[in-house]
Amino acid sequence: MAGPSHLSVVLLLILPATIAAEARAIAPQQTGDSRAEVQVRLKRVSSDLFTRTDRAAESIRELKAILAIDPGLAEAHMLLGIAYRGQNSPDLMGEAVAELRQALAIDPGLAPARLYLSYVYLDLGRVDRARDELQIALEKFPGQPQFLALLGDAERRLKNPARAVEVLQKALAADPSSGQARYYLGLAYFDLGRRADAIKELEMVVQSGVQAPEAFVSLGTAYLDAGRVDEGLEVLSRGTHMDAARPDTRIQLARAYRLKGQLAQAEEQLKVAEPRVRTVVATSFAHQPQVEFDYLFEQGMLAARRGRRTAAVDALKKALDIEPDDAATHRELAQLYTRLGDTKLAAQHAARAKALGAATGARK
Repeated sequence: MAGPSHLSVVLLLILPATIAAEARAIAPQQTGDSRAEVQVRLKRVSSDLFTRTDRAAESIRELKAILAIDPGLAEAHMLLGIAYRGQNSPDLMGEAVAELRQALAIDPGLAPARLYLSYVYLDLGRVDRARDELQIALEKFPGQPQFLALLGDAERRLKNPARAVEVLQKALAADPSSGQARYYLGLAYFDLGRRADAIKELEMVVQSGVQAPEAFVSLGTAYLDAGRVDEGLEVLSRGTHMDAARPDTRIQLARAYRLKGQLAQAEEQLKVAEPRVRTVVATSFAHQPQVEFDYLFEQGMLAARRGRRTAAVDALKKALDIEPDDAATHRELAQLYTRLGDTKLAAQHAARAKALGAATGARK
């Protein structure tokens, strides 16, 4: 199970007024009635994309029809890229990139397109490309808090947590109400080992009323890492009311129940998570192997608590196939092999855990 520093987040994106106004100001190249009609159609599709997820397929068809009339509409390409990303399908992420890049080829100053392109690159695990796009955007919109927030998260994912904190503090200075920047700041603090600061920031996000399950699973996980099991259990349970099928919430709930000694409830949570984990593993998003790792680690820990040592070893070895340098997993395997009487393998895993240090070994 990984701490919140490894979680992936896609919070609801609301375009800042200055950027949204720029997007709306883009005028189709037709004249007269045809231009006005296309503007009305684009405005309707834009509204549907952000408020009517049930109309995604219709929005895509409408945008294709508009582009058939005028392929040079940067805004239409941008909205089509956003619509493709909204389908949450690995097969359409390449299409999303192509449309957003086409929008920028037509209008390099179209800031919303660059912002969404950054999101897609983050979805795909191409974090360096996301950072490049955000830096370009900030040249035109210096100090823009949403760009800064996303840049901070990119820096964190690139293993630059100190730089991430610096950027995210600038984002919050520009917009103290930004739950997105505060969430990412909490994750960056966690990466730096500043657990108390991380919990403080994540608590502020949750207490602000943001209905984002990512914030609840991150705060719940941080509570468990700090030994505050009852608080973790309460926050994670609240998270299930927002997204009952979310696997990382269920995995962390299983961990909380295991830590409380309620093994039957822990096993039930893993059973709920299992089909969703399989679905996640079948996709190609770069962040999703973490979900499988967390599931296997918790499966191994629960099996160990139940005295099923061979099953525990099997699960933890599979977890190591995903994250070979996880100290906590090596440490648990060392203990299991000791109990199984295999002193050679126990020594190997103990040495590896010691070499990796405590940075990746905080879980229990």
